[in-house]
Amino acid sequence: MTSTGTATPADGTADDHVCWSYRPSPDVPAGVRRRLAPVLEAWHVEGDDADDVLLVVTELVANVVDHAGTPFEITLHREPGVLHVSVRDGCATPPEPRRMDPRSSRGRGLLVVQAVCRDWGYEVHGEPDAGRPGKTVRAELAA
Repeated sequence: MTSTGTATPADGTADDHVCWSYRPSPDVPAGVRRRLAPVLEAWHVEGDDADDVLLVVTELVANVVDHAGTPFEITLHREPGVLHVSVRDGCATPPEPRRMDPRSSRGRGLLVVQAVCRDWGYEVHGEPDAGRPGKTVRAELAA
């Protein structure tokens, strides 16, 4: 795991940007949530807004772990009233929300992302034999 950015510089204010890199592993979504909670607190993102951010980030990271299975980078950038989240992985397969299946215990992540975010989408990068293939899934939330 590597990281850049910080949530709590020495002067007690909070940077507006964090970027963390991970390898896929089943414990990563929970670890990202634990690491992100104090960042949101430092940014004064609280209550339902913080819960929504944690939920969306967890879903996007879980999708990388479950489907892409590649190292990934998560970036959060804050502007007044909005938080931008992006997750870049090494799999060029576009994310596709599944139809709701009430019998399934999984498969609702992107439906949750759609419901909670102001906006979301993705961009595919390069071809498999070109430079750095993969995709970036982005989300925009109130903050």
